[in-house]
Amino acid sequence: MNDPWAKPLDERLANLPRDIAPPRNLWPGIAGRLQHKPHRARPLLWAAAAGLAGACVAGALTWTVLKERLAAPAAPVAVRASSFDEPHNPSYVAARASLEVTFRERLRLLDPATRARIEASLAAIRQAHEDIRQALASDPGSPLLEQLWQSTWHDELDLYDNVVRATQTTMTRT
Repeated sequence: MNDPWAKPLDERLANLPRDIAPPRNLWPGIAGRLQHKPHRARPLLWAAAAGLAGACVAGALTWTVLKERLAAPAAPVAVRASSFDEPHNPSYVAARASLEVTFRERLRLLDPATRARIEASLAAIRQAHEDIRQALASDPGSPLLEQLWQSTWHDELDLYDNVVRATQTTMTRT
């Protein structure tokens, strides 16, 4: 009965040493890793703060536009045809200008191919907005055209916001 595999598992386990010390050359590296804990919460905190700030700006712009729209008295359809222009509320104009400045600054951080695609998208949104505005001049009572016209404003602001958010991590690293 010299075959070690013939012994029951309990006997083989009982013959194993109770403590096995790691070689000394491993311990300094292990101890060093135990001392330094990674600081990952701060970048996540900044990203969350940036996202919240972007959401607040978008919310403020939306609220300003809706407030202006709800505060304006309902006009007859013939009068509304001339009102299809950018809102003139000073707080909206200031917030939009600020967002557009930030968008332009952040757009310069992107590689040329991405920048070209974004600028082409912005041009398409603005062209669609103008086309819909002209169609509204011909048919000012169309709720579908008015909804499409308003959605192009949102699309443009969303594009600005997406570029600002996408480059936020670049700005916090520098």
